[in-house]
Amino acid sequence: MRILTLTALLFATTLFSCKCTSHATKTETAAVSNTETTDQENTYDVIISFTSKAAGIDNSIKNKVDAIIADFNAKNGNKIEPEIVPWGREGEIDYLFLTKNLSTTEKKSFIAQVKESLGSSDTVFISFDKKAVHKR
Repeated sequence: MRILTLTALLFATTLFSCKCTSHATKTETAAVSNTETTDQENTYDVIISFTSKAAGIDNSIKNKVDAIIADFNAKNGNKIEPEIVPWGREGEIDYLFLTKNLSTTEKKSFIAQVKESLGSSDTVFISFDKKAVHKR
């Protein structure tokens, strides 16, 4: 009698622990397409990172970049605004730009102006078509 009861219990446990594979496949497909969308959403056209070396960020360069953004918007009638992401204890920030509303010429002009303002700074970096590392 004990063997029959244990066999029935083992059979019932096994029967209810199995899952239908077709539902799992649909979930995996949704997860993959959702990941691709998220990757595209987290990629920015231009990222300007203001870092520090134990003395805070270079505010003079930050002010130049802010002035370039304001002048660019005034001249071209565009509204390009960075998404500002603070990430450090000494005022480190990232400016994240999406330039979809700019023409190719405007984008090149904007990037050239920003690169010129950065000069040879070793605390301000610019990168293109990257994911935001510090954004939470």
